[in-house]
Amino acid sequence: DNCMKTIHILVACGGGIATSTFAATEIESIAKEVGVPVKITKGQIINVPANAKNYDLCCVTSKFNQDIGTRLIQVGALITGFNEEKVKKLIAETLIELSKE
Repeated sequence: DNCMKTIHILVACGGGIATSTFAATEIESIAKEVGVPVKITKGQIINVPANAKNYDLCCVTSKFNQDIGTRLIQVGALITGFNEEKVKKLIAETLIELSKE
């Protein structure tokens, strides 16, 4: 079965606009690199707990430690550049894993 499922990702930042747009672009390119289809929705961190269950993965640009019942990756490094490669690798590995579930 070559039909990979599309991974639904919520990318959230404080305001729901600037940093999440930047992070979403980065995540899209990582997904392309590993060949996993993704559908990204941008939002505000404040809405993550309520919406998380509708997504396979939530990526947040700032500190967020609530248990939301969905995989969560802190992607602030995509914005700051600090530890960026590590985070990119984690995103890539997570996408591959999710696509096989």
